[in-house]
Amino acid sequence: MKESFKFLSPEQIRYLAEMAEQARAALSRFAGYEVFYDSTSLQLLDEWIDRHLRQFPEPSQRIRLLWISFLGEMFRRQHGGEWALRGQGKDGGLILLCPTESSGVYTADVSSQVRRRVTEGMSASLAYYFAITSIELRAG
Repeated sequence: MKESFKFLSPEQIRYLAEMAEQARAALSRFAGYEVFYDSTSLQLLDEWIDRHLRQFPEPSQRIRLLWISFLGEMFRRQHGGEWALRGQGKDGGLILLCPTESSGVYTADVSSQVRRRVTEGMSASLAYYFAITSIELRAG
């Protein structure tokens, strides 16, 4: 069965970029220094999520969207990914379609990965996910 997705509009993409910038600013405050879109920032994001979950075990949709936006912006900036929406309803979510070295396309399901990070803890580290996916993109 073919996967269904819809590319986001320029306005939606701009909104997600703004959310990613808000997350980056929050990470900078959390770290006490300017944070950029790099692997160190994803380690900080993992720490931020852990700290947040200790206080609020069920994060709000807005905070989840901040985390999703930041992770997605990493894929967009580092791998040229395009924002899209997969499916509909509970199984739907924000994804990035990233070109691979072999002219294919890799789907980075950032919504599902953040959901896994919230429910499974550090065993679903976003820093680790990004590093492994980056290797697959270069190999694939």
